[in-house]
Amino acid sequence: MKLKNNTIQVKDHLVSGENFKVAYYESLGYASTQIQNQTDLSTYYPKTDYASHKEKPKGLKGKAYVMVQQFMLRYKHSIIKQHLSGINLLDFGGGIGVFANYMSKMGYVTTLIEPNTKARKIAVEKRIESYYSFDDLPNAKKYDIISFWHTLEHVDNIIETLQNSYKRLKNNGIIIIAVPNLNSFDSRHYGVFWAALDVPRHLWHFTPKGLNQLLDRNGFSLLKTYPLWFDAIYISLISERYSGNRFAFFKGLFLGLYSNFRAFLNGEYSSKIFVYKKS
Repeated sequence: MKLKNNTIQVKDHLVSGENFKVAYYESLGYASTQIQNQTDLSTYYPKTDYASHKEKPKGLKGKAYVMVQQFMLRYKHSIIKQHLSGINLLDFGGGIGVFANYMSKMGYVTTLIEPNTKARKIAVEKRIESYYSFDDLPNAKKYDIISFWHTLEHVDNIIETLQNSYKRLKNNGIIIIAVPNLNSFDSRHYGVFWAALDVPRHLWHFTPKGLNQLLDRNGFSLLKTYPLWFDAIYISLISERYSGNRFAFFKGLFLGLYSNFRAFLNGEYSSKIFVYKKS
């Protein structure tokens, strides 16, 4: 994505139709969505259509979503097993607790942080220990794993969130972060129509270098990265629709597959998983 004069105007296609400025800081390697003070961001989340808050997605698309979701749950679990033997897991922004519930069944002791009241209530009904924020967690509790599955880009005070994560991790603990990649081919191709910008819900937009620098400054060292192949296809399909192009499904499918092919050569997948260890 080319950020002319370090700032672009991006439309909220999902809820409000408003335009928001996204400012890129080259020295930091990431961008931020410019939000006015005291803006209530909760009003920009759809009441029924936000994926992490859906309990039972419906229709053909919903069935496909659930099928991919089940594959990704196994994939995420396999990544965690490669890096850690501990079982105490804190999932930040985990919606209705799909990942936390799956990991509980795999033998992990799971805790959820979720600010959305309705989603958190559903997670509690699944008997998942759930809290509104870091401040509400039991004081003495520490975790082997803290996961941010496409949630770090949503947090308001990112430095405070990372500092809280550092305090809550055990000395040999890991933090797992999945975020969209500003350097990906689909990001550069779609520009302001790239669906992964998702303003104003996404407050931060990272390059891998920028995320690594940010985590390093807050006490974490990178262990390994992993691709999220389905994200390129999903994001390209939505981006084609936002662009108003004809034959959006077929073009989006092709661009998503092509983005993955390019990423196979250069590592710049549409979204990536980053595994960090507490330094």
